[in-house]
Amino acid sequence: MITKIISFPHGYFERKKQPPLSSLMIVALLAACEKQKKGIPFGPGDIRGSFTSLITRGLIIRKEVTVHEHTESLWQVTTEAIAMLMTRGIKAPC
Repeated sequence: MITKIISFPHGYFERKKQPPLSSLMIVALLAACEKQKKGIPFGPGDIRGSFTSLITRGLIIRKEVTVHEHTESLWQVTTEAIAMLMTRGIKAPC
């Protein structure tokens, strides 16, 4: 039996881009954008949909904010998420 070793270029098996947003992700992003625009803090318990998937993809991030010497952790919709919505023809309220 002869074995042949085939080498693949670096990054051959890596995904080139993220899979498209599901309808639940879009609903969650729009709800998060609405709350962010109004200045209402939100988190995974406040938003229905695929909030965890959005965090995993980096479309919603946690940001540390210092107010009166007290540090708070706030969730924020990223510009990448807003751009993804806009490419689908959805105007984000962020």
